[in-house]
Amino acid sequence: MHVLFLSPDTHIYNHQFIRGLKELGARVSAIGPAGKEKLSHAVKHLLDDYQSCPNVLDMTAMKAAAERLAKPSFDYIETIDEPLVDPAAELREHFTMPGMSLETAKLCRDKVAMKAFLRQYDVPCAMSESVASKDEAHAFAEKCGYPMIAKPLDGFGSLATYRCENQTELDAALDKLKPSPRRGIALEEFIEGHEGFFDSICDDHGTRHEFVSHYYPGCLEATVNRRISPQIAVSNRLESEGYKELRDMNQRITKALGLRNCATHMEWFFGPKGLKFGEIGARPAGEKIWDMYRVANEFDVYREWALAIAGKPSEQQPSRKYACGSIQIRPDRDGRYRGHRGLDAAWNACGDAIYEYSLPQIGEPTKGLDRGWLVNTWFRLKHEDFDRVKDMMTMLGNTVRADAR
Repeated sequence: MHVLFLSPDTHIYNHQFIRGLKELGARVSAIGPAGKEKLSHAVKHLLDDYQSCPNVLDMTAMKAAAERLAKPSFDYIETIDEPLVDPAAELREHFTMPGMSLETAKLCRDKVAMKAFLRQYDVPCAMSESVASKDEAHAFAEKCGYPMIAKPLDGFGSLATYRCENQTELDAALDKLKPSPRRGIALEEFIEGHEGFFDSICDDHGTRHEFVSHYYPGCLEATVNRRISPQIAVSNRLESEGYKELRDMNQRITKALGLRNCATHMEWFFGPKGLKFGEIGARPAGEKIWDMYRVANEFDVYREWALAIAGKPSEQQPSRKYACGSIQIRPDRDGRYRGHRGLDAAWNACGDAIYEYSLPQIGEPTKGLDRGWLVNTWFRLKHEDFDRVKDMMTMLGNTVRADAR
């Protein structure tokens, strides 16, 4: 089995997916923007061959690099990076290979086209439209009303996403996003309610493994307010009746889009208007979320992904033994870290549940609000009681302080 993996060294997280493939005996070749000499040692020893392509969105260069690696020919072409979902699909078509088509990949990247397609299958979606000018944006606002969301058509991670309460705020967002006939942007009805995500591993027949997580608070609010410590909670109650509607929605969407032998990441909302679909990506969740699934379920989620990609039977089932949580502690300002407060109280209250954490060194640069969920100080916890995990994250958010200067 020969697998081409796109962008293997974007994050240490990527290495685990390659490791899953290697453990199945796969030959793994890769294309990435860095020179081979700059690859991390952790990924270098996992790869059988590598080609550098400084611009991984340049399909002429990508096809040339892939041709140099295609001996023996590829069986699969994979990526876990959102911007490379389209290039991976285009390379599959170039080599006449099975896997996600370019048409499906584009639907999973274009937020407006995705919703228009899924409405045909009675999936409840927010009102949305692609606009190429201020006039078109104002016309949509007349139909939709405020508040509304403005964001890139193919964005991810809530980056460059704006909540607009009125025309002044909409115009400010448009000035930043710069819609044009060449590159439109997405405008969407704002959905009030609780927000979370539903992830799955799909095999030849449909959904093989499922995971559900919650944002506290909502994703957009958490990424624009420095005083908020964003939290993600992975539930171990997925089989309960309360999640049935969500599971049914995910299965309906993955079937409609023809998502097979891949990972999916679906955002959802639940509020006064009931359950609403947000968007779906044909790739794993970021921010090491899958590592939380590994810990919570006591199984190798990366190997299970590789088995599904290769059309092989599952070897394990998730235990659902633990709920897991991740909380990011933002610094009081941008600059350089000068220390933390409240750590002793945190260890005393939650020490047994904390299985991983990051505390930046004094003098280390902070990550700004524009980096979204990327924060230097964070804690990851596990406990058999989902509510206990939420309580401990709240305690950490109220107690630990990261100071900068």
